[in-house]
Amino acid sequence: MEFDLRRVLDALPAMVWIALPDGQLELVNRSWSEYTGLGLDEARGAEWQAAVNPDDLPALLERWQSILASGQPGEMDARVRRFDGHYRRVRVQCSPMLDNAGRIIKWCGTVTDVEDFRRAEETLRRRELDFQLIVDSIPLPVAVTTPSGEVEGLNQLTLDYFGKSYEELKGWKASEVVHPDDLERTIAAHLEAHQQGNSYNIEIRHRRADGVYRWYNVLGLPLRDQQGNILRWLHLLIDIDDRRRAEAALQAANDRLARASQVASLVELSASIAHEVNQPIAAALANAQAALRWLGRDPPDLAEVREALDDVVTDGTRAGAVIDRIRSLFKNAPPSLENLNIAEALSEIVALSRGKALKNGVSLQVQLSGGLPAVRGDRVQLQQVMLNLITNAIEAMSDVDHGNRNLRIAAGRDDANVFVTVQDSGPGFTQATLERVFEPFYTTKPTGLGVGLSICRSIIEAHKGGLWATNAEKGGAVFSFTVPITSAKSRKGVQDAVMPSQAPQPLADTTS
Repeated sequence: MEFDLRRVLDALPAMVWIALPDGQLELVNRSWSEYTGLGLDEARGAEWQAAVNPDDLPALLERWQSILASGQPGEMDARVRRFDGHYRRVRVQCSPMLDNAGRIIKWCGTVTDVEDFRRAEETLRRRELDFQLIVDSIPLPVAVTTPSGEVEGLNQLTLDYFGKSYEELKGWKASEVVHPDDLERTIAAHLEAHQQGNSYNIEIRHRRADGVYRWYNVLGLPLRDQQGNILRWLHLLIDIDDRRRAEAALQAANDRLARASQVASLVELSASIAHEVNQPIAAALANAQAALRWLGRDPPDLAEVREALDDVVTDGTRAGAVIDRIRSLFKNAPPSLENLNIAEALSEIVALSRGKALKNGVSLQVQLSGGLPAVRGDRVQLQQVMLNLITNAIEAMSDVDHGNRNLRIAAGRDDANVFVTVQDSGPGFTQATLERVFEPFYTTKPTGLGVGLSICRSIIEAHKGGLWATNAEKGGAVFSFTVPITSAKSRKGVQDAVMPSQAPQPLADTTS
């Protein structure tokens, strides 16, 4: 029987031992001997203790005595010397063997080398500790989640911001911390990022511990292993609330400056406006006087009277249109986007500017390409840009000899944009001025504020376009801006709304 038991034990791939009820070692199998380098005679009784690391032996014996006293299965950990002299950590598991009366007749145990496993555990623990230290050292709120979105780690700044413990936040939901107006797009951004495995970048409002919402730029970054599998998601929360408030304040200041610049420009054009209004009024007065004369005849010439009164109505309509254009420019209303016919808007500004050009001896040439498509924009703001550029061009030629003051205004299109250019025959720009012409508060005018062109660029960029300045080949300055063409669907709506008689006609080199 003993021979058969030894054969069975030696056939097992695990290290196995058998001890007497008092704990004295009685039998070991071949795997145990080969691992420790000790035969049964060298290990029998208590001799096996020689293979245990001296530092671990007291705790191991204390645990072994506790198991013997309890008579219950147990396990122990210790470092054991291998046959090559290296100590390796092992786990010892043992159970009592009972007779029919329930008395312990033997103890059976196994020994498992757990050195590699423990080292892997320690490496993983060390990496996790290092990772947490890195996360905690980031001067931003940081959240770490699993690939499925479960919270795995939060740094102290995150806990402080939300005023909760890790356990309280471990099961948090976006609906509890994200502003309701931002919730839908937040969820959409998260779902898209997780489905495609791409990083994301969104601006949303998070509720602070005191209930105040602040704007955050949230960056989500996937952390991958060497095979490209996503192990975790790292979410960085960058507080941009102060920046957003500053941007809003700056935009409000720009709007106020824009209105101030607009009014200042219109004050300068008062003479031109008076000229524009006086023309139809004077014509209406003349036609009314002619109608009175036709009525005074005997018999009255009713056909001539009717024709004269028709002219009065036409002249009155012209005067009303001029006044409406002026009123729209003076309105202090918020930006209103519409599908805009740029040629029509430019024609209105050119009409307002003709008087100023005539007063300053400027020859005005206008060239508008036919059939320009619509753009999406604020009519008042875009007309302010046009008015500012035209006014600047007229003023730039104040030192040029009469007869050589030429202002050319053109509008056209390319594949994606409608463009407007304003070219004068003035002195042009020096290189230093050209580099700074759009800087706020930079001006070459003795009485200028230097905000007009800066505001113009802000307006055009807000319309997704561009504004730039160059020197003309034959002298003078050229300002050009572009605005994207409205989509075909929106453009059709504008074309349907403009009657053929109202649509601006192309003007080729018209001089005033």
